Amino acid sequence: MRQIMTVFAFTFREGIRKKVFIVSTIIMMALLLILTAVPALIQKSETDEPESGAQEPSVTSKVCYYVDENGLIDNAIETLSSKITDTRFEKGDYSKIHEYKETIKTDGNTSLIVVSSDHTGSPFITVTNMDFMSGISSGYAVDVLSDLYIYNTLESRGIDKDTIEFAQSRLSYAEEFAGEMDFSGYLLGIVITMLVFFAVYFYGYGVSMSVATEKTSRVMETLIVSAKPSRILIGKCLGMGALGLFQFIFMIAFGTVCYKFFIPDGFTVFGMELTLSAFTFKSALFTFIYFLLGYMLYSMLNAVSGAFVSKIEDLNSAMMPVMLIELLSFYMGYFSMMSSGSNVLQKITMYVPFSSPFIMPFILLNKDLSDLDLAVSILILVISIVIVTVLSIKVYTASVMRYGKRVRLKDLYKET
Repeated sequence: MRQIMTVFAFTFREGIRKKVFIVSTIIMMALLLILTAVPALIQKSETDEPESGAQEPSVTSKVCYYVDENGLIDNAIETLSSKITDTRFEKGDYSKIHEYKETIKTDGNTSLIVVSSDHTGSPFITVTNMDFMSGISSGYAVDVLSDLYIYNTLESRGIDKDTIEFAQSRLSYAEEFAGEMDFSGYLLGIVITMLVFFAVYFYGYGVSMSVATEKTSRVMETLIVSAKPSRILIGKCLGMGALGLFQFIFMIAFGTVCYKFFIPDGFTVFGMELTLSAFTFKSALFTFIYFLLGYMLYSMLNAVSGAFVSKIEDLNSAMMPVMLIELLSFYMGYFSMMSSGSNVLQKITMYVPFSSPFIMPFILLNKDLSDLDLAVSILILVISIVIVTVLSIKVYTASVMRYGKRVRLKDLYKET
């Protein structure tokens, strides 16, 4: 135990002093600060605008040329101007269509609507913008013109105005969600899942790099004299895990503080309020537990990868199998988060030990998970870690002092 604690303390102390740890922490803090400060700046810019009654008449920079050579839709420009108020509509010349399109290629504030006849004699509408992010909304403009064309046609056939307006009216509606998931929990679950994945990958890679560096530089020969290989492996993995947990908790705490200080009350995204109501004590506690367990599982595999190489240049190829398992497991969890309706994929990923560290934080934030499901998931993960640790210690012990020789199965049976 003393040897493990010595390696643990050394690994933690060296890791927290490294520039990569300090720089990565500062970068993540800056990103969190920016992400939480943007909503406050948006709300401030909105509240700084003068009241509508005190505004001066606005002059829009957007212009849309409307070309209807045959006059298929009457009063189109007036109707479009009343419905799409941020754009100035002007009557265009059919002979200048090519000129308009050349202008639109370099000017995102210019658009073109051309109304022609299809084979039945009905209007065919073509909307031209510079790209899909600029100009007017083609779908909304076509809806406005379609409603206007139907209105004009019915009116010309003697249908009274009230009947036409009733026929074109749309019913009001409200959308409700009967499930357990809310937008804040969904968004927070994805963010935390991404954090867990990158933290497990980053610190697992750190373990592998540390082992490979010590082996290739022959430092391992000195360490073996002072401690058993199994103690070195466990101490190193625990040290990097504690370092990762420290950074992970610090970033969660910093993000929470930024949220409290910068996110305005009642701030909405796509019309849905952004809150931390889903981040309860239970979800936070088990998120940290799954992070630690997931890290221990993958760090053991990464340490073995580092012990296999004789040259530091071979580390990436040695880590490839572990990386593929980690990526596949992460994407299994990610796709189960994106899937709706059936929970079969989520049930599978929450029990598979390689994927449960990535999917369980999301489930804890968005679903009412039973204690039995939670206990079974953790138990399977812990048993898997014990099995992987025993096998990793055997492989690590057999390979850490081998240079240029492959480890065979019979070599593993010799190790105790």
